Amino acid sequence: MDIVSWPNIQFNTVIRYKCCVVMWYDSNASCYGDMNYKINKTYCDKHNIEIICCHERRRPDRHPAWERIPLILEHLHKYDYVIWIDSDAHFYIDSENIVDFIRAHDSHDFIFSSDWSYLKPESLQVGINTGIFMVKNTQYSIDFLTKWLCDEILHANNRFPHWWDQGVLVDMYKENVLNLQNHCCVIDYGVLQHFCENEVFSHRPFIFHLAGKDSTVRYEHAFDYSMNAGIAFAW
Repeated sequence: MDIVSWPNIQFNTVIRYKCCVVMWYDSNASCYGDMNYKINKTYCDKHNIEIICCHERRRPDRHPAWERIPLILEHLHKYDYVIWIDSDAHFYIDSENIVDFIRAHDSHDFIFSSDWSYLKPESLQVGINTGIFMVKNTQYSIDFLTKWLCDEILHANNRFPHWWDQGVLVDMYKENVLNLQNHCCVIDYGVLQHFCENEVFSHRPFIFHLAGKDSTVRYEHAFDYSMNAGIAFAW
């Protein structure tokens, strides 16, 4: 069997996964979301990955950040993996095929990314940043996503309400709800994503995520990256 290392992990290239990237945003984020979608589509087309971008509200009773969960649930049955990416994030077009990364971690139902707060003292750590994560098509994943979305007690007791669904997920991970810690891996910050342009890593992350930046900064970065990458837009 053909074995590949990514970058220091071996996996079997015989396995072929059908994957889809999904994005959701509304008109409040479209000024940068539309450009990031085009960047992400360029990346996905390069690696034969499907991509879905949606603007439909399914949970108008919640903050828009929650829309990712019902969107993933709606499409998960059609794929081996669904890859979520935030509207303020984009793949580096020249980064490696993320499906290879998934194959190297395919014993897990969820592949999460650590937040950069893991660099802080333990009392200040958040743990997970949901700018990008991967979901395997399993019954466990469906059950967990459903509880994450629908459990009103978890929602009401969210210790990080300013992070909306991410805050609930952090609570669920720390409390090991549905034995999550044995069904996921949390990848170090700087592998799947990073937040600052001046950061240096031994291996380039898959995505740049403008977490916590204002709309102007997000727009300007998406525009500059698109122009430098030769991606044209119809204005």
